Amino acid sequence: MRFVRELAEPWGLLLAATSAGAAWAVQLPVVAALGVGVTVLAARAGIAVASREKPVAGPEERTPPDVEPGSPEAEWLRRAEAAADGFESISDSLDTGPLADRVADMEPVVRETVGTLRRLAGRTSATGKALARVDASAVAAEKARLRKELKTADDDIRGDLLQSLEAVQAQEDVHARLSSAQRKLLAQLRSGALGLDGLVARAAELSAATGDALLDTTTIGELSDQLEGIRRGVVETEEATRRSLS
Repeated sequence: MRFVRELAEPWGLLLAATSAGAAWAVQLPVVAALGVGVTVLAARAGIAVASREKPVAGPEERTPPDVEPGSPEAEWLRRAEAAADGFESISDSLDTGPLADRVADMEPVVRETVGTLRRLAGRTSATGKALARVDASAVAAEKARLRKELKTADDDIRGDLLQSLEAVQAQEDVHARLSSAQRKLLAQLRSGALGLDGLVARAAELSAATGDALLDTTTIGELSDQLEGIRRGVVETEEATRRSLS
């Protein structure tokens, strides 16, 4: 507790001792002098705690969009989270040695990768909801009708028809971008989840070795290389889809 730490602070103890000594010097009883010292120490600690500035709260972390329950992205995210739990379990079970050290160092990266996959899953669900608002069949039918009308349109309405066609084309372009982004996101979610599954399998295989002496530095380093490839892939996908949908 902060109050207890303040009680043990050297300057506070010195102040308390000085106060008790002054009280004793004016011929107060020893018990009363000690009481003065204790009171001064407690008061000083209380003031220090009360006057200390509260830490400034940092900006709230952005909560990733909700992942649609039962969706493909929710299933791939579940697989990735299960793989991360499995990796942590393997790390906890390893005896001290080079493999244990490397796996322990990789745990934060695994969790970071799952966090990125969670954001990708949320973005996939959001993209799917946006896609549902654009009726691709209706847009295509309207585009075909406008093009047909343009062939026989008089000059006085041609401009209006062209503007309508541009608006319909814009909807079609949005649908195409959203569809492409959704496919890319789902592909990366699948790749990331299966990659983490493979990482766990490889870590389990190495942990089954009869001893760390059988594992050379290159073999252990392959785990880190495998994880880095997974992490880089999901990060690049997140950045690419953010740019394409911005």
